[in-house]
Amino acid sequence: MNRIHQVLKEKGMKQIQLAENLGVAKSSVSQWCSNLVQPPLSKLNEIADAIGCDVTDLIVSKKK
Repeated sequence: MNRIHQVLKEKGMKQIQLAENLGVAKSSVSQWCSNLVQPPLSKLNEIADAIGCDVTDLIVSKKK
């Protein structure tokens, strides 16, 4: 399970913006955000850079 959807929301970014920044189909980002499909591990750094967060923010909640 990932937190891409939550981090996008926190950053005020839309799924389509992430898809365009990464050069992937918006359906791929939608599936990642819905946790239907997990992004490849090799893509996590690119996702984090595009969103402007740390990779750990995409997989670990800092809320207690």
